[in-house]
Amino acid sequence: MKKKMLIVEDEYIVANNLRQVLTRFGYEVVGIAATAAEAAEIVRNDRPDLALLDIRLQGELTGIDIARMLRTENIGFIYLSAN
Repeated sequence: MKKKMLIVEDEYIVANNLRQVLTRFGYEVVGIAATAAEAAEIVRNDRPDLALLDIRLQGELTGIDIARMLRTENIGFIYLSAN
């Protein structure tokens, strides 16, 4: 069974590249979210096994805020940042 991954990244080119790499290595990408609200919806609907989180996102909430939500759902995450 493929592991389900969520990508939370507000730069489409970066997110799409991550999707291609993960797919090539056998993961199922359940969604790409550019905001915390989009990420929360994907988590509710698709329950990923792991999330890749950009720290800085569009809107007020950050990847750190999403990580707090994922922690309560017992979903693992990895922070990604260019900074």
